[in-house]
Amino acid sequence: MEMKYTDFSKFNANIINLTDTASKPNLAEVFSERKNAYLNEFTYFLAYFNSIPNFMNEIKIDCKKANLWFAETYKAEIKDWHFAKRYFGSNTKAEFDDVFYVLYDDLVVDFDTNNSIVRFLFRKTDIETVESVVKGIQKFKQRKRKQKPEILLLLNTMEGITSKSLSISKPKLNIEDNYNDDFKEVHQTITKRLSKKNDKGLVLLHGKPGTGKTSYIRYLISSINKNVIFLPPNMASAITNPDLISVLIDNPNSIFVIEDAENIVVDRETNGSSPVSALLNISDGLLSDCLNIQIVCSFNTDISKVDSALMRKGRLIAKYEFKELEVEKANALSKKIGYDTQFIVPATLTSIYNQGDKDFQQVKKPSSIGFKTAEAN
Repeated sequence: MEMKYTDFSKFNANIINLTDTASKPNLAEVFSERKNAYLNEFTYFLAYFNSIPNFMNEIKIDCKKANLWFAETYKAEIKDWHFAKRYFGSNTKAEFDDVFYVLYDDLVVDFDTNNSIVRFLFRKTDIETVESVVKGIQKFKQRKRKQKPEILLLLNTMEGITSKSLSISKPKLNIEDNYNDDFKEVHQTITKRLSKKNDKGLVLLHGKPGTGKTSYIRYLISSINKNVIFLPPNMASAITNPDLISVLIDNPNSIFVIEDAENIVVDRETNGSSPVSALLNISDGLLSDCLNIQIVCSFNTDISKVDSALMRKGRLIAKYEFKELEVEKANALSKKIGYDTQFIVPATLTSIYNQGDKDFQQVKKPSSIGFKTAEAN
């Protein structure tokens, strides 16, 4: 496959006279301003060759293995190199992170281990020669092994919004046992749509705390073979941040989960600062055709407070209110997990699964909690 690249040659005369030594960057400018980065690859190239480079990169590369292969394969061609070592996680030995090689006429190859990216900058080096190097690097593409369900957790850093991959525990969840009968059809609709490639739309899951919303979302993540981007509650305002769009662009055909989304889905008429417009644009606006992002929102607030625009046909995949488990199903589940309790009113999943835990809530007035308890000795 022919590789596309940018050629600035016909513009050089109009932009800047690169033979003028005054145009070269100060050597201090070659150091990167990015956190945990060593050199800025572009100012590095300018300082080295006094020329605007063409640029390519390869993502999701096992840079440790690729770097060893490259150093051995091209050792006769390497004219110079610079590197930074640092400690990864709890490692007791520093390892190569940013490694810059200069070879051929002016090819710079940067192995960014921390971000699993290899960058290629060149000007005079023949494109076929560069493509040959790139092809060799591509052999070290990381194979994604999803041993555990994963989410991309969004983080608000000094450099803007970034994401970090985290593993979550896979729940042993039986839909029929843990949810009321009316949820089965809704679950099938959600699963079918979220499994579809290059789709869009919105899922609204609401209900009282303890009724199983989070458990169900975790179950979805483990059941559907897609990247999942998670927006934590304390970053609700980030949905209007332009940096978020960059993260979504880098992860197309993903599921965007917003938990505790009260501050995002509320009616714009009751909250003028509500980011509903941004949510609409991602789920069914102009951006949605490019991003192919499906959104799952969970919240405790009443559905009547949710902006009506979110529930229009064509935009809404499904909505469901999680309620206490009906008495018959609550008793069946309680017995299945090893309790003899007999519930007399519908019960939350939390109260069913945690019957053996001590209740630390202060109770001002005696009240029935819906099931029999053993008398104190």
